[in-house]
Amino acid sequence: MTSDETREAKDAFLSRYNPNGQTEQAASDAVKSASQHNSLYGVGIPEREKARVRGKWKALLEDFASRYRTSVQTSQQYEADVGDLKREMNRHFPDCFRKDRHPRYKYERGFRISHAQKSLSVYLKYLWCMDAIKTPPQCPVDSRILEMVGLRYPDTRWVYVNSIEEHRRKIACLTQRAEAKGLKLAEWELVAFQEWPPRKHKC
Repeated sequence: MTSDETREAKDAFLSRYNPNGQTEQAASDAVKSASQHNSLYGVGIPEREKARVRGKWKALLEDFASRYRTSVQTSQQYEADVGDLKREMNRHFPDCFRKDRHPRYKYERGFRISHAQKSLSVYLKYLWCMDAIKTPPQCPVDSRILEMVGLRYPDTRWVYVNSIEEHRRKIACLTQRAEAKGLKLAEWELVAFQEWPPRKHKC
């Protein structure tokens, strides 16, 4: 992508999702995108406790993002940050999250890798589009973007992911498509996410 094409794609994303370029909205959207279709809280947790969780979650996102503001980070550092975010959230709120496997979908209890990767990557995507950081090393992973590379259910499932190894398997398919297009992963996802419905490709 040329710099003009990248700028156009960034502006289109911000115009649709965060037209005022507000960091607070970016953090809120990142938390929402990671939790709205990804069961997290235990039964009966009051809204005031959920608000406390969201507040700490957003603060941690900004803490982790601070290093991306000053220098380009590697995928290895990003993966370490995802793992640390998972551990910190579970450490701070052991009584707020599910303590058993989901009765229907059977994914694991607590704050999972899926919550961490989605929220951190969405937040970094916003900051990148606002030119607050350099190109992120990875991109948000969810069923929509996995469908964009031709995967079908159950391979498009992402909420159950709770290990970096499983996350890497998802990322590998996306990276293959990005490299075939001669793009960085974040650049490819930025454009692909806005192409809907997905084209019929095979990974």
